[in-house]
Amino acid sequence: METHRSEVPLELRDLGPLRLAALHALSWVMRTRIRLRHGDRVRFGRSVVANFRLDVRGAGSVSVGDGSNLYAFLGKTRLYTRSPAARIVIGRNVRLNATTVQAAELIEIGDDCILGDANLMDTDMHPISADRRRNPAAETRSAPIVLERNVWVGGQAAVLPGVRIGENSVVGFRAVVTSDVPPNVVVAGNPARVVRAI
Repeated sequence: METHRSEVPLELRDLGPLRLAALHALSWVMRTRIRLRHGDRVRFGRSVVANFRLDVRGAGSVSVGDGSNLYAFLGKTRLYTRSPAARIVIGRNVRLNATTVQAAELIEIGDDCILGDANLMDTDMHPISADRRRNPAAETRSAPIVLERNVWVGGQAAVLPGVRIGENSVVGFRAVVTSDVPPNVVVAGNPARVVRAI
């Protein structure tokens, strides 16, 4: 199970060979366990790193690109699909650390993104109107979320249905993103607003 150094997620390349081998063995066990449980609905690219804190649930599909790091230090990295048609697509060299991703339709995370313990939800899960909240048959809003390449989403941020975050943009700690974010900016606040260009 020898792995070439260039296939290792960027932030792990300084690990010694013994620690790296142990990490890849643990990751192989986790990926295999998840694939056995979910079959071909879950696909992992080459050299994906994960630990026992990775939680994949639901009847939809999950795809994780080469060299991605899903190893959570605190909390869990959660990839939940809420319907058989739901898809979570994670690009290459993505870092998720205790991130929660809940898709009813589609959540797409581009290559080279970094996400802390943020929450991405492409559905409101319940109707907004007061008279319909307890009606299980009531329609709920859902719309795809797309994070373009090299987006950084800070800890405890929330990205809500229908949002597209432009390439290289940064979402600040505890921001609530309710509308599209242009490329190359920093957003912060609730609701998130552009605070500066990068």
